[in-house]
Amino acid sequence: MASMNKARSPLAVRVLRTLALVALVALPNTFVFGEDGADASEKTAQLFSDFLHYSRIGKFAEAEANASKLLTEENIDPVALMKLADADSESIPTLLTMIRHTSMRDTAQKILDLIREGEFRERQDESRIINNIDGLSGTPQMEYNAISRLRESGEYAVPEMIAALKDVSKETSWPRIVRALPKLGRDAVGPLVMALGDSDANIRRSVAWALGELGYPQSTPYLLKVLDASDTLPETKNNTLEALQKIERTSDRTQLASIADAFIRLANDYYNEEGSVKADPRVPLANVWYLEEETLVSKKVPTEIFGAVMAMRACEEALLVDPGNRMAISLWLSANIRREARLGMDVESAEPDAGSDADPTRDENFPRSVYFSQAAGPMYCHLVLGRAVADNDKSVALGAIAALDVVAGSPSLIGTEDYKQPLVQSLRFPDAEVRIKAAIALARALPKSPFTGSDLIGPTLAEALRLGGTTQIALVDSDSGNLNRLAGEFRSGGADVAAESNLSASLDRARREFQFIAGIVLSTNMTSPKLAEAVDMIRREYRFARTPIIILSHPNEEYRAQEASVGRDLVDTIEANASSPEILKKVEDMLAENGSAMGGPQDASLALRAADALRLVAIDGRTVIDIRPAIPALIGALAEEDEELRIRAAQVLAMTSSANGQKAICETALDAENSPAVRIAMFNALAEAAKRQGNDLESDQVQRLIKQAMDSSDLALRTAASQALGALNLDVSEASEIIRNQHKG
Repeated sequence: MASMNKARSPLAVRVLRTLALVALVALPNTFVFGEDGADASEKTAQLFSDFLHYSRIGKFAEAEANASKLLTEENIDPVALMKLADADSESIPTLLTMIRHTSMRDTAQKILDLIREGEFRERQDESRIINNIDGLSGTPQMEYNAISRLRESGEYAVPEMIAALKDVSKETSWPRIVRALPKLGRDAVGPLVMALGDSDANIRRSVAWALGELGYPQSTPYLLKVLDASDTLPETKNNTLEALQKIERTSDRTQLASIADAFIRLANDYYNEEGSVKADPRVPLANVWYLEEETLVSKKVPTEIFGAVMAMRACEEALLVDPGNRMAISLWLSANIRREARLGMDVESAEPDAGSDADPTRDENFPRSVYFSQAAGPMYCHLVLGRAVADNDKSVALGAIAALDVVAGSPSLIGTEDYKQPLVQSLRFPDAEVRIKAAIALARALPKSPFTGSDLIGPTLAEALRLGGTTQIALVDSDSGNLNRLAGEFRSGGADVAAESNLSASLDRARREFQFIAGIVLSTNMTSPKLAEAVDMIRREYRFARTPIIILSHPNEEYRAQEASVGRDLVDTIEANASSPEILKKVEDMLAENGSAMGGPQDASLALRAADALRLVAIDGRTVIDIRPAIPALIGALAEEDEELRIRAAQVLAMTSSANGQKAICETALDAENSPAVRIAMFNALAEAAKRQGNDLESDQVQRLIKQAMDSSDLALRTAASQALGALNLDVSEASEIIRNQHKG
């Protein structure tokens, strides 16, 4: 505990001392809170008082001790603690200061959470709400106090107030209850719009009036629905129309004549979590209201999914009046994927997930989001993906791509129609996983006709093949001294670096030798091309479109760095004398923001899927997809630890007619450090490559292969090596050597 005192910041102490001066009146040991209040135990009150006192004077060890005792108090009543906090007007500011500025943040947060829980329980207390409804019929002061307390209860007061409007014994209070409804505030809109479905005409008329007084446009589609209903009485229609007009004036938002369009607009507001419909982020649960057997009931959902759930609900309402509405269908699908993602569920899976238990608005056997997306078909999946691309929403994008990958063939995936463009656009998505899975889906479709973006698929699949290994950097600096210094630092730190004095030479080396370029480092002293032009040139090449660029700012050249970085994504500056670790830290941070990592995506299953997609393209041989840009990455994959990836990469390389690929396969096959299974697979791949393109091996590789075929003690390895050797179609002397070696006299 003594260490807590040392940890306090001067700012925190100054703030807390200021609060202490404001809170001059000490809390009494015992609290009484009036006719509807709860008493806190003397011990709880004293502990809370002492915690606040020691917090305000900066004695955090003592404050921590009292807080710990308070939090472990048996059967502590959150409502009573909330009333203790209400009795000291500076208690909440003190707690917030502790959370923001001191090492006691966790403890203070727990106390604040208890107080919030007390507020939450107080708001929901049914007997308290009923007492306050009865108080509406009292004196003006009693009515004022009752309204104030009902406002605190907010949405929780609505069911009891609607019930009171149906209770004929309270008929004399009905006018006051109706007048009080709009004074509950925004949160009351949720249950009130559901109450519009009540069969009681007086309820519908009163609620319509209240919604008009509240003035929130989320009421509009529900009021339009009442206006359109055949069983709505003329007087209710008049009230509803007046409410709609009042909302239009209050919100300055033009009403939509179509019920479906109005619900879709509301669904978009919920989906985008606009301010007027967004759930309170300070509470963990939000209410979704229903009218069941003429009674308002709520189902509590995690606040994170409230917007998605309500968007789905509004879309369902739109589809009831316009069953073929494309916007409503695609938005419902998007919201459902988002709902699952925020519940921590795998949006690409069709399997049952326990995460769904947190959403009581769905039935027990409610299908997974991918089921609905697949059933809707490719067009709707494209529309969902288009929204995800526009929103940079990774989870929704992955859900849409997963469905497209299953249900869409080439004609459905690719075309000139506007709705088909999002999948190709996903190849430029900020997150690497989305880019790669879009490329896999496109590759698996084996498209035969050229389309804009087809040249991006090979490089994107290559991005998936890098699981780790050496960091690779392109470095350009005209200052040879600084260039050599940094190149040496990078290499001594275990990185590969293509260090050159000009951009063209550095990038040419990087294209030939590197599989995943983590970052490009440029200097302000560049002349051919100049720095800003170099950045634009790099970005025009797809392989480097999302590669972090770090600018080395030399003395008196800061303006060049600013000119080249302002307004450009993934470009940052650092002083020219910075160390390689400092540069790599910037690169790492920028990659993390881009949904990638220093060594690439580092997802073995994704790498295997990418390799399989490349193999499908290679086997087909007639697609517009060029896999040659993936050859360096495939060669690099031969050195990965994952044996299955190495084997699949070799199988793809065997079909590429790449001399470097054939040589790399041979080296892997001849490496005695590799497992027999890997080596046999490599010899088989080498045989396939030789049959397709002939012998591209170096002479020393051929001699080592002959030796392997002749001398290996492992017959399986000898057999595999001999098959590769035969496929090379060697000349007579080399074949003769193998036979002569078998002579025993």
